Amino acid sequence: MPRGRGRGRGRGRGRGGRSGRGRSGSRRSFQQTKDDNEVKITEELDISKDVKKYFIGNASVEQHYTAQNENKHKYAAGMVALMKDGVTITQNARVRGLTAAWARHDFDMANALLSNRENFGLPEILKALELLDAGRQVRILEKRMKMLQVSKNKVKPKTIGKLKSDIDNLNAKKSPYGSASGAVCKHIRQWTRTFTEEELEFFTVFLPKEPWKKLADICHFHPEKDFPNLPWFLRFCYGDEPPSDTMAYQCKALSADNINEIVKEYPVPYSQVKQFKDKLTSETKGRIAEYETKIDTVLWWYEDLQCAEVDKLIEERISKGEKINLPDGKFIERMLTIQGIRQRDQSKAPFYRHLLPIGQERLDAMSLPLDSPIAVIGDASSSMQVAIKTSSIIAGLLSAITQAKLSFFNTKVITPDKNPESIEEVLKLAVDIKAGSATNPGICLDPYYKAKEVVKTIIMVTDEEENTYVENQRFAELYEKYYKEVYPAKIVFVSFLHRQHSDGQMVRELKNKGFEPLQFKFHRQQPDLTKLDKLFGLMSSETATFDEEVNKLETKFKLEGIGKLFEDIKVTSTGQ
Repeated sequence: MPRGRGRGRGRGRGRGGRSGRGRSGSRRSFQQTKDDNEVKITEELDISKDVKKYFIGNASVEQHYTAQNENKHKYAAGMVALMKDGVTITQNARVRGLTAAWARHDFDMANALLSNRENFGLPEILKALELLDAGRQVRILEKRMKMLQVSKNKVKPKTIGKLKSDIDNLNAKKSPYGSASGAVCKHIRQWTRTFTEEELEFFTVFLPKEPWKKLADICHFHPEKDFPNLPWFLRFCYGDEPPSDTMAYQCKALSADNINEIVKEYPVPYSQVKQFKDKLTSETKGRIAEYETKIDTVLWWYEDLQCAEVDKLIEERISKGEKINLPDGKFIERMLTIQGIRQRDQSKAPFYRHLLPIGQERLDAMSLPLDSPIAVIGDASSSMQVAIKTSSIIAGLLSAITQAKLSFFNTKVITPDKNPESIEEVLKLAVDIKAGSATNPGICLDPYYKAKEVVKTIIMVTDEEENTYVENQRFAELYEKYYKEVYPAKIVFVSFLHRQHSDGQMVRELKNKGFEPLQFKFHRQQPDLTKLDKLFGLMSSETATFDEEVNKLETKFKLEGIGKLFEDIKVTSTGQ
């Protein structure tokens, strides 16, 4: 086992041509990546103008390094402002940002990042360290290849080819700056020493061992000194049995035959129990609902655990003031699901009445400072059958939050009796709107065009499978006419797609005309309302208030330092 010291080592509203900069274009350079043998586009970024793109785009380690050097306070402010808005910082951005901080030996920045364990955990640390260590690994492989090439024994071409391929891959991903130096490894060892016994035991149950072994191979951890609160942890990662009185040992012994007995004696996390959910007794379910530290977990898996005992315990926990920390989207999805259970059997989920005021409080707290007037247009065509409830909730929430005009379409315009204003009305809308008939999105935009009615923001909630037209005009053509003749409205797509890594039909056609719609994607067959917070965050980051927040945070970090970078960020629960 390794031990001892480490080694010394867009937004845009306007149109523009498909080439050139246009109204919202930016200069781009092409680079060949050896990882996937494809040509990828890398934007030239400026931290003073493009702060958001460092965290939701594909900025390189070199770009993160340069941005931190030029204005680390602006860089930090951009990251925190996005997180506060609920925008997901891509893992690539988190890894490359941490890599850059270590390469710069800015351990204040690195410490601030590592303090946010939700976003900078073992996966990000290992990936960042591997980027820094790639140069050393290349030298090891090159030395091995030279030895094989001069060897008197015959070496298979396949062996040399594999070494060359590994060297190419490492060269492609290695950081242009820094290394996995003794100082960096010391910093990581300081990080591992901060974990409590409970956290390390959690890792033994929930996380794979291999990443810890890889990290140990680079940093040369000492099992006792670097994991003082659980001295057997590292040896467990290398294959030793955990002590018999630990959760790791008990979880290893779980089976369908003993699950109820073990749960009676040990508070086994439900994530480990749920594989045996069909074997659980009502008594066991009640015990789980009692000992799970977060009520979020019980609500998240309510369908698995539902019984009279669990209903009673949920009601007791909420009545005593326990806070529900589920993200807004997941909480509303839980409300809709539990409402459906009660509609089938009024005796179930009596605690639902406690969820309504909580949901209303959350709705009242939501805000999206978009340019108004706003039109929200939802897709109620037959192809939206699976996603209709999710899309209706999103459309209803957007309408309630922004006081937008709301309409739905199939081959005709469907206008709700009234725009939803309360959480109950949003949930009712999701039940009332039914999917059917063909897809004619232009039919909702056409009245605004013909009346020359100004709408500054148009939000489309759709699967983009347009197959019926207004006066033989596709939606992109009608939007272009509205944009030129009435008002250059910003257009936002909430798209429900089969393939989430490509544009839908309508967005593609708008881009072909030079527009750059803002787009957020859901999977059409598995629409996930937990993404709702990220959607609202992305939309918020497109407004002037986002820039104001970045400037305010930049000033704060300059005055107070970045040591408490994430102290103001609300942490929501995954419930799992």
